[in-house]
Amino acid sequence: DEIKQKDFCIEELNTNERETELKNRDKEETQAKIDTLTNEIETLINEIDTLKAEIASLQTELKRAGEDREQENKDFQETVADQRATVKLLEKTLDVLKGFYNKKHKGSNLA
Repeated sequence: DEIKQKDFCIEELNTNERETELKNRDKEETQAKIDTLTNEIETLINEIDTLKAEIASLQTELKRAGEDREQENKDFQETVADQRATVKLLEKTLDVLKGFYNKKHKGSNLA
């Protein structure tokens, strides 16, 4: 009976050691996966932070571009207004000159 008990205990001990070894291997593999995923999370967090900074920079550039566009449009509108005023002034000058030369031309026909 003692031999059977001893054999049973040895078999159970061997079984227990194999199961412990398998569980330890599973634990190590799981820990390796956890470490890999933790590293990936850290990498992604860093990438997200970088992208957020780039987005903020681009939004600033977009705002500046909008402000520049507004100023350029204002300058353009002023230039167009100046050109229209110049055209009107030149038209008035042309009318005055036409009147002057038409009078002179009519006066020379009478003489």
